[in-house]
Amino acid sequence: MGDTIILYTRNILETGTVTVSGTPDTGYPESRLYDRAISLFWKDTVTESKTFHVDQGASPLAVDFLAIAKHNFSGEDLAWQYSTDDFSGDINDAVTGWSQADNEPIIKTIGSSLTKQYWRITLTSMENPQCSEIFMSCGHEFDIMAAPGARAVNVTNVRWQRTVGGTERSTKLGNRRRQRTYPLFIDETSLGYLRDALDDLDEGRRPFYIKDHEGEYWTARLIDDPLESWDHRTHKHVTLNIIEIL
Repeated sequence: MGDTIILYTRNILETGTVTVSGTPDTGYPESRLYDRAISLFWKDTVTESKTFHVDQGASPLAVDFLAIAKHNFSGEDLAWQYSTDDFSGDINDAVTGWSQADNEPIIKTIGSSLTKQYWRITLTSMENPQCSEIFMSCGHEFDIMAAPGARAVNVTNVRWQRTVGGTERSTKLGNRRRQRTYPLFIDETSLGYLRDALDDLDEGRRPFYIKDHEGEYWTARLIDDPLESWDHRTHKHVTLNIIEIL
C-alpha cells in the first residue's frame, strides 16, 4: 500500500447555529463564514474582540479539524474551544491557544475527534477583522495504491500570444493550482465512508479540504465523478481527481 489522504467534507457551521459578536458590515454577513467560497469575506469594521460561536444542537457531529482559509489575523491571539454547557463553566481548549504569526491559512488538528455541542473561536481586539471560510470538520483517511500511485501536476495560469511576426509574449493571469489524481484501494467500510463524504459535496458542487499525500492541507474540488472499479473480492479501486480552489 502507498500513502494516504484525509478528506474533510463536512462543516459544522453549516448544520449548527452560528453567532458572531458584533454586527457585520453590509454585504459581508456571517453566512460568508460557511458558504464554501474562500474568496468571499465576513467583515466587521470595528475595533473589538470577536467570538465565533457554534451550537450544534442535540445531535452534534464529531470534530478533529479547523481551517480558516483567508484572514487578516496576523499578530492576534486566538483560541479554539469546546464546551458541554455553552461556556458557562465548562471551557476546554481543543488545541493550545496561539498567537497568529501571519495571514496565511490557519490549520489546526486534534489527535482524537471530539463530539461536543458547543464550539467557539475567540480573537483578541483588533481593527477591521475579516476572514472567509471557517471550517470545522472530522476527516476520514483513505489508502492510495502504491502502484500506479498518486499523480500530481501544478497547473499554471499563463496565456501565450503569438504576434504577426511570429514572436511570442506570455501573460500570467493568476497563480498555479495543485491538481492530483489518487487511485484508492479501499475495503467496503472505507468505500461507505467515501460515498458519505462525496454525498456531503452535493454532487461535486461544494469544495472541501484535503490533507494530501505529502501532508499538505488545502481546499479542493472534484474535477469529475469518481470512478469505482469492482475488480477485487474484498476491496474496490476508486479514482479521485481533484484540483485546488484559490
